[in-house]
Amino acid sequence: MSFQPPGARALATITDAKVFDLLGAGAATRTEISRQLGISKPTASQAILRLQDFGLVSEGQSSAQGKRGRIPELYALRQDYGHVLAVELSAQHLLIQAEDLAGNVLESLHAPIDSHTSEQQLLATASGLLTQLESAVRSPRLAVGISQAAPVLHDGQGNVRVIGTPIFAASAADIAGLFDPKVTLLDNDVNWMAVAEYQQRRGSMLLVYVGAGIGAALVVDGELHRGRHGVAGELENQMLGGITLLEHLEREGLVGQRVLFERLVDPAVRRTLVEPLGQVLGNLVGFLDPDAVVVTGPGASAELSEELAVVITRTVPLVPSQVEHSVHGGDGALAGAMAGARRSALQALWSSYREA
Repeated sequence: MSFQPPGARALATITDAKVFDLLGAGAATRTEISRQLGISKPTASQAILRLQDFGLVSEGQSSAQGKRGRIPELYALRQDYGHVLAVELSAQHLLIQAEDLAGNVLESLHAPIDSHTSEQQLLATASGLLTQLESAVRSPRLAVGISQAAPVLHDGQGNVRVIGTPIFAASAADIAGLFDPKVTLLDNDVNWMAVAEYQQRRGSMLLVYVGAGIGAALVVDGELHRGRHGVAGELENQMLGGITLLEHLEREGLVGQRVLFERLVDPAVRRTLVEPLGQVLGNLVGFLDPDAVVVTGPGASAELSEELAVVITRTVPLVPSQVEHSVHGGDGALAGAMAGARRSALQALWSSYREA
């Protein structure tokens, strides 16, 4: 098969995408775009015109600030082209946030929940928040990323469902059913945390979540490994000494909403978790050999990360492990869901852009 060079439209799209990304960081003049991207001013002008025709870039606005002579025009991404939405359901709250394609927050809404909040109550609350959001954000919805603190199963045929967890009654609420399935991404909170954590990394990463429950996620070369059915990383079912990790936690009274991470401030309680969890992680580290192990969640801390590193190293002494405390603390799920939604929206955008 002979090599087919990319067409003019494909090459133009590459340039236009670079201009789009640059404007996502802030408004810029044609001269600034030309200089920062290393392209000619005519090329920058043509890219701006194409992006304007597609509705992505605003008409030039004067950059005058007491200047004389010819005033360069500033170009920016249009907020009204569309927005991406992220939803986070945890054992403590429901968060809904809308951002434009530049990452500016357009609206952010919050509702507290507790272990007794039912699925019906949760969905009613979610519908109310969406009504508020839609009255404030008028642009089209391009993509939705949903994070739920529960296992999310994929059947391999495009069907996705949430398996409820005993930690809180509303964990299996069908939030995805409130949105257009064609633009909706649903995953568990730990996977989304891994997406957020990995954005500044390379290689492979094993993310460990410590909160109301225990979970993990694996990212290899930028791709999140969900497993065939989407349940890769369910650490609580791993066997250790004839019983599961979850059973170890139950023996110590560490199962239940907020119980685990609230008690981990006590060093004695932390030690009861570190030994079994460290051994389970040691087995995974010995098999996967990741570049980094990152500990996140409301129960995570620098002390916990250091103590896990000791147990992991003892379990697999031949595999040096780098155990770190997450830069996101325990707040990465919403950021990951937003990043996933934005990525999906941009993929669809540039696909249609090339065909326009």
